[in-house]
Amino acid sequence: MSRTVLVTGASGGIGAAVARRFLAEGAAVVLSERDEERCAAAAARLAAPERVSTVAADVADPEAARACVRTAWERADGLDVLVNAAGVYPSRPLLEMTDAEWRGVLAANLDGPFALSTEFARALVAAGRPGDIVNITSGAGERARRGAAHYCTSKAGLTMLTKALALEFAEHRIRANAVSPGFIEVGSDVNPLAPDYVRAVEAGRPWPRPGVPDDVASAVAYLCSDGAEWITGTTVTVDGGVGAGNAALPEA
Repeated sequence: MSRTVLVTGASGGIGAAVARRFLAEGAAVVLSERDEERCAAAAARLAAPERVSTVAADVADPEAARACVRTAWERADGLDVLVNAAGVYPSRPLLEMTDAEWRGVLAANLDGPFALSTEFARALVAAGRPGDIVNITSGAGERARRGAAHYCTSKAGLTMLTKALALEFAEHRIRANAVSPGFIEVGSDVNPLAPDYVRAVEAGRPWPRPGVPDDVASAVAYLCSDGAEWITGTTVTVDGGVGAGNAALPEA
């Protein structure tokens, strides 16, 4: 693979796994995180440093998100794939949630991908190049969770944004798809999860092992492959069967 991939939220978890996967397939990768230190640390953990570059940007700021795409395009001499993996998952009951907390989550999880994706598409159209966009959504966009109204709403919006991007960009041979992970333990210190919550989620999973970031990266790589050339506007669910039913329920 000789393409160049911009991955946001690339310092750990799913974003880092996506970057590793594309590097393993021969792509060049541009890593984006909120600050230079996080970008440098992410790059240092990857092999093939000659194919890795970085752009620091807080994608919750639309102008910073657009500038991220422009800078990455210049540094890499063009881009072919955008993976919107950056996101936040704070917990706050609705009766305690402030306007700032609501807007902050939607800014990071929905406004950022909108700004990144449209700027990316503009650059592709101007250059006459095809391309791929993959958004990391969540099962929370289909099933509400206590304390996560802002997160669930942002992911539901991102799923619909993916469909809209696919519809409007198809004539330019730009595909837009999403990957919806189930519970994936990423060890984040930004979005920590309570142990009781983790145990409850794991108990209902049919597949006999936890999900890992590489499971999501595999789906992302497939959606960007030549074999998926006729797939756009869809969401691939990677959840160990959770969407099929709750394995913790007893037999009827």
